[in-house]
Amino acid sequence: MIKLTIDGQVIETAAGSTLLEAAQQAGVTIPTLCHLADLTPEGACRVCVVEVEGARGLVTACTYPASEGLVVRTNVNLP
Repeated sequence: MIKLTIDGQVIETAAGSTLLEAAQQAGVTIPTLCHLADLTPEGACRVCVVEVEGARGLVTACTYPASEGLVVRTNVNLP
């Protein structure tokens, strides 16, 4: 199990989870369009983008691996 923070909430999730899976387990809603449970995540639609502290840009929650200590914000204010 690993711990990360999503919108100020510390979440514990299984190693190998994506940010989207971790958020869903914690009851945090991240909108999706192209994500389907039986298909490999593609991140093509970019609807699920979130901000990860320290990342160069926004990342797709459906493809980004959850890892220990990440700080994630789902409500990103774009200019």
